[in-house]
Amino acid sequence: MAFNPFKKSNKCVITDDLFLEITWEDGKSPDDDSELLGIIEGIDQQYLDTFPHSIEESLPYLTFFQAEHLFQTLRDAYGQLQLKQVAICHLEGKEAVSEGEVFASPFVIDRTYHNLLLPLIQAIMTGSDFQYYTYQEKREYFVNQIYPAYKNSLNIPESALPLFPEEGEAIPVINTPLPQKTTADNNTTAAVAPKAPISQTSLKKVYLLLGMTSVIALGGVIGTISTATQLSKQSEQLTYLYQEEKNTQMVMKAEHQIDVFSRYFLPNYYSGKKENLVDFLSDGDAKYTVPKEGTLQSVILEKLTYDSKTKQYNVSYVLSVKEGDTASNIRLSFAVKASKSSKYGYVVTTEPKASNYIK
Repeated sequence: MAFNPFKKSNKCVITDDLFLEITWEDGKSPDDDSELLGIIEGIDQQYLDTFPHSIEESLPYLTFFQAEHLFQTLRDAYGQLQLKQVAICHLEGKEAVSEGEVFASPFVIDRTYHNLLLPLIQAIMTGSDFQYYTYQEKREYFVNQIYPAYKNSLNIPESALPLFPEEGEAIPVINTPLPQKTTADNNTTAAVAPKAPISQTSLKKVYLLLGMTSVIALGGVIGTISTATQLSKQSEQLTYLYQEEKNTQMVMKAEHQIDVFSRYFLPNYYSGKKENLVDFLSDGDAKYTVPKEGTLQSVILEKLTYDSKTKQYNVSYVLSVKEGDTASNIRLSFAVKASKSSKYGYVVTTEPKASNYIK
């Protein structure tokens, strides 16, 4: 079959709820680059029994699953590659429509590339084309539409999806457009040499790739599972690191306020009077907290962490508490949560737990 992915038609063979439309840079499509064409044919051969339609048949449209395989293969093959645009599409009848969907232009694939969702998130959060949409509209669009379609296409768990950034959060630059080539004027030597014809070495690489993929195709099912698992692990790792960074930022932002709140709470906790705790406790399990009797002699913050799932801060203090004539060192741990309606801006949400502090 002749390879003609740029035949201009909105008809497509993909039936997924959402998928992608790829627009190549001028002169850099598979029609122009036989090495790129060979890579795509190699992927199709490898996943002959996995893709419902080959990439050759689907282009310029791709499922999320096809796109991830293609983009990561291109990353490994070229190191850096720039597409003119990657846009989300949906079907209207049998026609693919990208109007009203998010797009990234340009779309850069380089060594920092992890998955296609991150450049699209960056585009919708920072691009001028989407500035008139509210944060909530952008979030709901990804969480309720794009994430489920991506998850189903790759058959990965919810936990492997990247977290959508919080409102007002600084969006890291995932990648940047590659520098444009320029040429000097006619009186000087050209700044960039014209593209040389494909070398024999390059063609050998293509033939070798095709030969290898033919062998790999025999284990197509195993390869698919392995690749999907790798994609899932990469996404999980990225999500974990991203969440850890967010948690650290939350701790740095609120550490002083929570420490001040806790230092007000602790003397009241050791007052032995239940009524002294009313303004400090949430309406949950913490309201059953039984106060202790003792005199605080020293209060040292030992640890403060943030749990993004419960949106609570877990704190532990090392206390020197005198009870009668005896002083003891105690580690006291409890959870704190922000509360706009509370007197101090925070409330204790769990009953404090005490344990011996061993130096």
